[in-house]
Parts: sequence; structure tokens; C-alpha cells
Amino acid sequence: MNVLRGEFGSGKTPAIGLVLGAGGVVGQAYQAGVLSALQRETGWDPRQATIIVGTSAGSVTGAALRVGVPATDLAASLYGVPTSPRAIRRPLAFRPDVAAMTMLPRGRIDISERARGLDEHMGVRWPRGLRICAVRRSDGARVVFGRDGAPTARLAAAVLASCAIPGYFLPVDIGGTEYVDGGVHSATNADVLRSEGLDVVVVVSSMSAAHGSANGADGWLRRSVHRRMEREVARLQEAGVLVIRLEPGPKARHAMGLRAMAEDRSPQVIEVAYEETSELILATPALAALGDPPSAASAG
Repeated sequence: MNVLRGEFGSGKTPAIGLVLGAGGVVGQAYQAGVLSALQRETGWDPRQATIIVGTSAGSVTGAALRVGVPATDLAASLYGVPTSPRAIRRPLAFRPDVAAMTMLPRGRIDISERARGLDEHMGVRWPRGLRICAVRRSDGARVVFGRDGAPTARLAAAVLASCAIPGYFLPVDIGGTEYVDGGVHSATNADVLRSEGLDVVVVVSSMSAAHGSANGADGWLRRSVHRRMEREVARLQEAGVLVIRLEPGPKARHAMGLRAMAEDRSPQVIEVAYEETSELILATPALAALGDPPSAASAG
């Protein structure tokens, strides 16, 4: 995790953006652990983020937050333990294992029925402050659903498009145009927030490595994702935004392993992600101040 230049605005509640990157099922587990730690240890509820940007697996997490599922319930559902009474009354509309289905051979399983719950919950309304990143198949251009000027889409279709890994899942047709996984453009797409007037952006990047250093079979990929994210963060810096990056450390990377869709690793990944994030909160005033009232945040 790195904190880059910028400070909380004095005397006002900071506008906070939350970026949730790609990473498959283990990436979702990492996000659940990180967000649960932020909620429990700082008092900041990720659902309160001014804008949430989701890419691939992160679109599932982001959509769940925006339809009202607490971070702790996301962790509980992946961990296999009972969720809160609220979540039982209104179960997670788009199940955390949906992204795993995109790894099945082309055309083997249609997961659109499993995403329908999002549309049933939201109707024709798009969730406030949610951005879902996908890629237009015809020309490889990034499309950010939910942003002004973007094509109109139902929430379930946008999430499915963001998760449609090329070669594994059929492209998703929205309004006669085919879209594929947003991770094709970037695993994080943090730079879509550069013109949103935010004070703070928290980037949860499951596929990179803390400080850009990682060895092993996935080392090259993690370093590459980290470098791409650094370029995006630089654009946010130029706009005067305080950026907090949360990336897997050695323990989390070991727990995540090499298989992005390894559902059996979720409990261990959640635990280690929570532990790493809790340690960073204790060591990082800006991170600890996320849940503080304005006067305390500006004083830190």
C-alpha cells in the first residue's frame, strides 16, 4: 500500500472513490478481506464511497456494495459462514462465484440467469455512483458503463460484460454491440476517476504486488499490473487526489496462489487480506482516517 500526495480537505467530508480491480474468485476474496478490515477497523463503510469503479471480478464486488451488501457479508458469503440478518432478507443478487463461470469453455454455461437478480433489485435504475468497465470487442475501446455519455445498459448486463473473459465466455451484447472483460484494457482502470473531483481514491488491486516486487510464476504479471496501475495513479496525482493503494503482500500472494478461480482458497485469502490491511491501517494515518469525521480526518 502506498499513499501518494494530497491531504484530506479541511473541515469537510472527503469525497472518496473506490477502485476494485480484476482477479477472479481469489481476487474477490482479497477484496472482501480488505474491505471488511476497512469497515471494521476504521469505521468507513465502503458502500458510502462517492464513486465505485469495478473491473471484471471487481464489478461483482462493486455491484454488490451498491445494491446494499456490506463488505462483511461479502466476506461471510465467500467464507461459507452465515451472513447478517439483513443479507438473509435481501440475499446477494449476483453471487460471488459468478466470475468463476466465465472460465468454462465457450458456450458451455449461460450465467445470465444468475445475474438477473441485479436487474430485479434495481429495475431500470442504475446504482448511484457506480462505474463498470468493459471493452468494446469491435475496436478494443474501453467503455465505462454508468458514466455520462456511455451506452445505456442494465446493471446485470454491464457486470456480465465486464466479466466476459475473451476465449472463455461469449461476448455480451448490449444494444447490438459486443463487449468483453474490462481487464483487457486494464486490471484496475483507476484513471477513469481523474476528472470526478474526488479528494481520495482507494485502489484495491488484487492482481498486482505491493511495492511492485513479486517473484515466482506470476511475478511478471503482477509487476506488469503494478506498473500499469502506477501510470493510472499518476494521472490521479496530477489532479491533486490522495491515492491509497492496497495490493497483496507476500502472505496474501501465497494464499491466493496461481489459480484465479480457486474457490477453495477464499477463506485463507480473506483472513490474510484482513490481517495485512489491519496492519497497514495501524501504520498509515491517512488510511486510518477514512472513517473519521471531517475535523479528525483533516487533523491527521
